[in-house]
Amino acid sequence: SIVLLKNDGVLPLRGGKAKAGRVALIGPCADDQLAMFCGYSYPVHLICSFKTVDESRYAKTLREAFAEKLGDSLVYAKGCDILTGRPMDAPVYPGDVGKFQTLSPISYDEGGIATAVEAAKGADTIVLAVGDLAGLFLTGTVGEGSDASSLELPGIQKKLLDALLALGKPTVIVLMNGRPYTLGDAWARVNAVVEAWLPGQEGAEAISGILFGDLNPGGRLPVSIPKSAGAMPYFYNHKLKSAGTPVQRDFGAVFPFGHGLSYTSFEYRDFSVEKTSVPIDGEIVVSCTVSNTGSREGDEVIQLYIRDRYASLVRPVKELKGFKRLTIAPGTSTRLSFSVPTDVLNFTISGTTRVVEPGEFDLMIGSSSDDIKFTAVVTVEGKAPRTLGKKWRMKTIVTEG
Repeated sequence: SIVLLKNDGVLPLRGGKAKAGRVALIGPCADDQLAMFCGYSYPVHLICSFKTVDESRYAKTLREAFAEKLGDSLVYAKGCDILTGRPMDAPVYPGDVGKFQTLSPISYDEGGIATAVEAAKGADTIVLAVGDLAGLFLTGTVGEGSDASSLELPGIQKKLLDALLALGKPTVIVLMNGRPYTLGDAWARVNAVVEAWLPGQEGAEAISGILFGDLNPGGRLPVSIPKSAGAMPYFYNHKLKSAGTPVQRDFGAVFPFGHGLSYTSFEYRDFSVEKTSVPIDGEIVVSCTVSNTGSREGDEVIQLYIRDRYASLVRPVKELKGFKRLTIAPGTSTRLSFSVPTDVLNFTISGTTRVVEPGEFDLMIGSSSDDIKFTAVVTVEGKAPRTLGKKWRMKTIVTEG
């Protein structure tokens, strides 16, 4: 599930273009085991159960995982807190009206930033671990009943990031979060970004393994990371605005649905469509070959998107209709075929009835919703829309070879 969002070559820390050397691990999520867990995990759930979270070792922290690899070459500083403390009683529960506390537990104390900057000055590479501390009903920054009014990192974490970027050193951001956040100009200024989400009990080992190159990242985004909160809600399968409407410059995604990088490279070629015209109760078959052109084994997720060009209702600009994860050895290739039943092209009318309409459909194969490698047009033949019953073919079948 961990997604490598950006990498200019600084990762992996061993073998990247900027040799890791002495590493400064900074951030409020770097040495907190609870940063690994979501709201309904056992240790976090205790916080809302009027029970003290003891010092039991639920998970290894990122600092501990880094220390095992770097020893004396690791320097650590927290930089800032996410929360001023963990409230044992949730400020609000569902159904409460006018009874909740208005005092936020989010910390805005900047006192640790200078210490973190000083620690980072002597390092060759900076790894900044920021994000969330999950908690139910406002006992944390994300989780059930812990909504956000902004997509900025909670508290002063962005100020810590900006202070570290001012040093001009190779900088890697590790996001340990339960929702996408916007980093503004920092997206362009950092050298690498790893989206770890809330990775669970083995999260520190997984993150460390990816950062140091023991593992090759293969995760893909299940959501879009928007450019701005002002463009929300944003999703890849949106519908076109009415003709002539100006395009808002902040609309769109920094990293689109389906995006994810690897430590190797892939090439798409030899695309083919079995038939460019199929009956309304038929099947569309499209094929391609994917090659690993890099130096190590890696996963690629091949994605098939389809757009209904003209319909009785406005349809999305594209919709994911099939995907396949392939593990490919360096220097080898795999050919795969997507078999798409025309039933998959359906949409609902009158709120209750699924129909497939005849007409032209765009087929798109790519490595994300925004990185399309191949397009073709297929015509679905029929004299009238076809109504689907309770049993319909709802799955695209992907075969190799």
